[in-house]
Amino acid sequence: MTTPTPLSPLLFPSREWSLALSRALQADSVVQQALGEFGAFTAGAILEKGAGLGSDFCVHIEAAPGREPKLTFCEDEDELDDLEPDYLVRAPHALVRDLLKSTLAGQLPDPLRLVTTGQVSLRGDLGRIVRVAGRYPTAGLESLRRLPTRTLD
Repeated sequence: MTTPTPLSPLLFPSREWSLALSRALQADSVVQQALGEFGAFTAGAILEKGAGLGSDFCVHIEAAPGREPKLTFCEDEDELDDLEPDYLVRAPHALVRDLLKSTLAGQLPDPLRLVTTGQVSLRGDLGRIVRVAGRYPTAGLESLRRLPTRTLD
């Protein structure tokens, strides 16, 4: 297996794509400023199988100001739950894939609408997220848009 060059698109979702995005966000000054206000947290994400994704994609993230994030890739939801994340988000692969494509095309996502309409499930302190995210509505978008990405179709 060859390592992708910086210009080679990385497959979303994959470990490689997740790690590359994590590195890009770590270098993003606006993301780091928002993280400084938000404080340390852990989060789990479950991308539900379907639309080309053969099994759930589960990742646990430990983030704290001034530290490199730690990503743990879990075999399933039970393994992720055992890590007891502060926040847990669950969404269908097709929805996230389409949201990612529109974001890469320059549109501004509205994640709060996805949560309030029930398209995405979020467990955790939503008030804390809204307070900080409202001051940084585009944090990380340019880093994400610069990441060469291909998706399952």
